[in-house]
Amino acid sequence: MMKQAFLKNRTWQALLVLGMLMGLSACVTVNIYFPAAAAKRLADQVVGEVYKAAAHGAVSTPTAPTLSAPAKVAPAAPAAAPAPSAFERLTPAHVAGYLLATSFSALSTPAEAAADLNASSPGVQAARAQLESIAAQMRPYFESGAVGWTANGLVAIHDASAVSLQARAGLSGLVSSNNSALQNLYQQIANANGHPDWEGQIQQTFAQTWISKAPAGYWYQNASGQWQKK
Repeated sequence: MMKQAFLKNRTWQALLVLGMLMGLSACVTVNIYFPAAAAKRLADQVVGEVYKAAAHGAVSTPTAPTLSAPAKVAPAAPAAAPAPSAFERLTPAHVAGYLLATSFSALSTPAEAAADLNASSPGVQAARAQLESIAAQMRPYFESGAVGWTANGLVAIHDASAVSLQARAGLSGLVSSNNSALQNLYQQIANANGHPDWEGQIQQTFAQTWISKAPAGYWYQNASGQWQKK
């Protein structure tokens, strides 16, 4: 009898170790995929606000989401008498089968990213406000064709002769400041969502949106680097 109990305990211990190893393996191998749809929604919102600020010549500082009051929780009902445990009816075979099934599911199913990207961090909001303030200064240069959007979500000089010599002197510095603000925005969004490695994909998503939402008459570079006019 004691030998059987000993063997049973050793079996449960082995299964426990097996479960811990499988759980660790699942945690290591699960991949978090870039939420392209959420990034597109955020790009649509931010780009729209920047173009609106440029058109009105005013800064529209984004605000953090309003936090609703916590819901009232009803007092917990008195705990019922515990039902008889079914643990003793489990066999090692049952547990082994469950562990194998759950670990396989975790390993074979990629983790889903959040439905929406976090854009409420102080860094993201400051980056958006900075970009909107520069957008008002950049608008005349976009409209004249002096600058345009590149295929990677930045701004480049397209035709410096489209502006006066006096304005041309500060154009390079303004473009540099605008690009710094853009790159900071992409980086802040990636950092706010715990994935600095997403910065390149976020930048590419915004690059497409800057062009697709640009007003008629704006210049942009296509994937081949050729300048085109909307």
